[in-house]
Amino acid sequence: MKFIKYLNAALAFIPALAAASLEVSFVDPKSFRDFSVSGLTEERTQPIFERELARNLGSLVERSLGDRTLVLEFTDIDMAGDIQPWRNRHFHDIRYVEPIYPPRLDFNYAVKDADGNVILEGSEVLRDIAFMQRIRSPRMSDSFFFETELLRDWVRRDLARKLVDEGS
Repeated sequence: MKFIKYLNAALAFIPALAAASLEVSFVDPKSFRDFSVSGLTEERTQPIFERELARNLGSLVERSLGDRTLVLEFTDIDMAGDIQPWRNRHFHDIRYVEPIYPPRLDFNYAVKDADGNVILEGSEVLRDIAFMQRIRSPRMSDSFFFETELLRDWVRRDLARKLVDEGS
């Protein structure tokens, strides 16, 4: 029985190691345009967003950056879709995902080397007006599927290019 207890503790620690190269923070989330899952407050939505980012972006960041750390500081988030309480009398927190409501992410970023020195930093405003044309994925049921895909594209395409341009 003790073995299972220690095994569970060890397994719980592994995801934290896998996401060690990604740090996420938020600047005044109450002022974000649209950052609520299932009617939750912004504070209760934050851990859900962080968990999905770690799960869906952590391994890509590790492969792309190696022993470096990506620090993301979100200044605004506008999730894909919109909450429209007037469309359904009984369920006021349903998100209607339609092409006219694309995801938007505003954030500052920094890439730090293994010693904690900043080797690249900047700010971005990402928007994906073609988000509905994405290939269907098993992760489509994630609360932040479109937002994490937007960040995955940015890491693969833009951040990798910036690191090459900087010679890092």
